[in-house]
Amino acid sequence: MLKKNYRLILLNEKTRFNQSFSINKSGLFFLYFILLSITFFMSFGVFRIFKPHSTQQEFNILKNNQNDMLYVLKNITNIDSTILENEKINNLYVKNIKMMPNNMPVKGIVTRGLVNSKQNPHNGLDIAAKLNSQIYAAQEGLIIFANNLHDLGNTIIISHPNNYFTLYSHLDKIDVIPRQYIKVNQKIGTIGESGNSDGPHLHFEIWQNSNIIDPRSIIKEYKINDVSIQEDK
Repeated sequence: MLKKNYRLILLNEKTRFNQSFSINKSGLFFLYFILLSITFFMSFGVFRIFKPHSTQQEFNILKNNQNDMLYVLKNITNIDSTILENEKINNLYVKNIKMMPNNMPVKGIVTRGLVNSKQNPHNGLDIAAKLNSQIYAAQEGLIIFANNLHDLGNTIIISHPNNYFTLYSHLDKIDVIPRQYIKVNQKIGTIGESGNSDGPHLHFEIWQNSNIIDPRSIIKEYKINDVSIQEDK
């Protein structure tokens, strides 16, 4: 018994070129399967837009805590302990403090601080550490970049709650991937000399929105272990 085949013909009216493809029933079912799979994954992506993963939902809630706190404060005229308790201001404040990227990513000595220069800005700290020392996330968050960045070498950027961002550069090894959700103090890579580097160290930056934050202002260990020299601006 002959197998039933289906023929697909492509015609180009301008060049008169035509191409035909023959496909049997099994191939047709396989094509249907591929199309159904693509449709399923596209539908799943749309579903996640309206109903994010539980971890992402938690991240979004934490990210908006600061806005909630500011909104409540703006609408309070007479503040006393009862109001603070009813509005849970203290809990929001404590939760926001805990969500700051204020955990030390690597033990080391600060050899260079921030330099506010248009010609050669330095937006973070250079922290000298032993080659291949482990680097940890300063706070939980979402990996938004994990790749090479020219002079900065192997670089990781993490998006944290409350619009904080941290950057880790000159890594030897990257142990995370983009869109991975990581916990505070989770290992993300190792100290290296990639990019434009004079020796093994970590270049570490903290941002909130577009504002640069000196890590020494929120990580006391780096303020204590600071041997950097004030540079001309």
